[in-house]
Amino acid sequence: MIPDTKQIQTLLQNAKRPVLAEILGKFWEMPLVEYANHLWENPVSAPTMEKALRDAFETEFCRTGLSKEQAQVFCERLEKTRVIQTATHLTASEGPTFLALHHLALLGMPPQETYFVGAYSGVPFANSAWSGCLNFSNRFELEDVIASQAPGFSALKRSDSDRSRDSAERRISLIPGNMRDASVFQSKVSEKLANLRPYFAEPIRNVSPFVSSGEDFTVWASQFCANQLRKIIPDKSLQFFDLNEVIRNYLKTVLHDSAHPLHRLLFNRKIRETVFEEFPSQTPIFTVEVLHKNKIRQESVVIQGEMLNIQNFQLELTQENIVRELETGRLCPGLFLVFTTLSFINGMICFGSFEQVEYLAEFRRRWLKLDFLEQEVVRTVNICALTSGRCVDETEVAVHPLDLLLGLEWSFAENKTVGELMKPLLPRLGVVV
Repeated sequence: MIPDTKQIQTLLQNAKRPVLAEILGKFWEMPLVEYANHLWENPVSAPTMEKALRDAFETEFCRTGLSKEQAQVFCERLEKTRVIQTATHLTASEGPTFLALHHLALLGMPPQETYFVGAYSGVPFANSAWSGCLNFSNRFELEDVIASQAPGFSALKRSDSDRSRDSAERRISLIPGNMRDASVFQSKVSEKLANLRPYFAEPIRNVSPFVSSGEDFTVWASQFCANQLRKIIPDKSLQFFDLNEVIRNYLKTVLHDSAHPLHRLLFNRKIRETVFEEFPSQTPIFTVEVLHKNKIRQESVVIQGEMLNIQNFQLELTQENIVRELETGRLCPGLFLVFTTLSFINGMICFGSFEQVEYLAEFRRRWLKLDFLEQEVVRTVNICALTSGRCVDETEVAVHPLDLLLGLEWSFAENKTVGELMKPLLPRLGVVV
């Protein structure tokens, strides 16, 4: 039995999710189609998008396979709608939660628009979305997903058997074990992936771009996920890209401008200290890869005095150093810089997860107290564009995109309410119903 709206609000407030409680209290019983249309409404006049940000989007769109002319057309569309899906991690294949939010967002997208999916790459491969894996359900055997002639199949089979004892969700790792804790950002295609790809089941292989060892993993994964979604929800214009790459390119430009708020924040000590009296002093600014006990792993970097600092990484906080390390790809912009840029400087509407609506509300509260960024933008930008849920079948078993490619007969129920789409996620939110 689905609880009523007031019960849900109380349960979410008790789980310390006040923003989510407020949003779902308002929309819990609303039909998905109506809510989806609401998501794309933007009654607020957004500021002009910074040229540096538009150029950064164009650069990333070209990197992920568009021609310069196509990229410019897509930038015009993005500048008009100001809508980006930012709830996903950059992955080789997505899961039932990401599938639900894509369905919800596309349900309300105006026909002439493009769905921009800015997947977050500033995570290790072993994140909750399992970025380096083919993810599917136990409706299928391993041999349904990858041929038994694949190199290393016996090891894949052992891992699959071990996992199936504990979980209904299955996966095939496309990365070697020493990449588990490495960053997805700026990563390269492993020999393992290049060698396994020819053995993917035909429906999967047909939408998987050809790839060689050493090429950009994030380009391949962006194209692969986009191709999967185009097969599942056809006749939609959509573009997947690496969100952190966009902000990296943007920062390389704006940090040369001494009047830009992010230049002033990073390199003016007085301003920086004022900001981080309001924001937690341990706010991660960037992430980096470091060598720890002979393994590469991603770690978050904070500012301490005049240094970027963690246990295994130090860098003097100068314009020259930061721009150089952004250019080399060593520094990956963290959540704070990504969403300060998108939401609170450029007024982008970021479709987001149940986590995002909470931290963006906290970011806005702090930026309003500081009076450092343009207050009208900070105050009016929509930070509550929640896209969450989980795709499950009638027996509550999760539905993955690869399940559908492999032939699972299942379709999206558009007559659902927001609450019905969200209900399978509630245990993950600390809510027991």
